[in-house]
Amino acid sequence: MSINRFGQWGLSSLNGILVLIFGCIAIFFPSLTIKALGIYFAIAILIGGTVLIANAIRISKFSQSWKLMMFEGVIGILLGVVILSRPDLAATFLMIIIGLWAIFIGAVFLYSYYKSTLHISLKSFHLITGIISAILGLLIIINPFDSTRIAIVLIGIYAIAYGVFSILSNSKSRIE
Repeated sequence: MSINRFGQWGLSSLNGILVLIFGCIAIFFPSLTIKALGIYFAIAILIGGTVLIANAIRISKFSQSWKLMMFEGVIGILLGVVILSRPDLAATFLMIIIGLWAIFIGAVFLYSYYKSTLHISLKSFHLITGIISAILGLLIIINPFDSTRIAIVLIGIYAIAYGVFSILSNSKSRIE
């Protein structure tokens, strides 16, 4: 009977264990993790492009939109091949987009600070958030290579915390 309980606990905690392993890999091997995520992203884009091309061929006799779908599929496959050839650059490009987004959000908060008639504490929050967001966005854009590694390590820390929490919550629910 106790083996069955352990087996159930182990099976229900599998997600937490896998996330914990991913977190450790992300922290100790961030470059490898960046490349693996880039490859995963590229494969997903390749599959999506292939599906679009297959659907375009399938509907070519029934719809005029098949050419646009075919074009989108070809672009997806080309993008997937480019990312597969340099997955670390894809992650760097993503970090640049995140940096630009952070600068934009910072500008929105700063604009809100200067133009709003909010309570002074909320205006102060907008000012601080805008400044921090803009500075972090600039730092990410200035050095996107290290930013990807830092982001992966932070994701790894989060994954470890989530994995431990998941395992502990599953073990506690099995004991009760």
